[in-house]
Amino acid sequence: MYRLSWPCAAFFAGLGLSLLIKVEIIHDDEANVYVATSPELKGLVVEAETLDELEKEARDLVPELLTLNLPKLHAKAGTQVSFFQAPVAV
Repeated sequence: MYRLSWPCAAFFAGLGLSLLIKVEIIHDDEANVYVATSPELKGLVVEAETLDELEKEARDLVPELLTLNLPKLHAKAGTQVSFFQAPVAV
């Protein structure tokens, strides 16, 4: 697997290596929703009421954003999305 943010990601994806996209999840207490963003994939901002909905929406949006952000990326490679929640200070 090769991280999308690493150099030459499009080249290695063209060779068939899987891409890994890191997605950060936070909970907005005021709006009572989960929000997912990714510094690696420009434009990925999703919000939903549950974690399951959020992950589904993010996974559905990733292929479209990859096409928009990296038009030369050949879709030979599989894409995996890694979700993580930032630690919350108590």
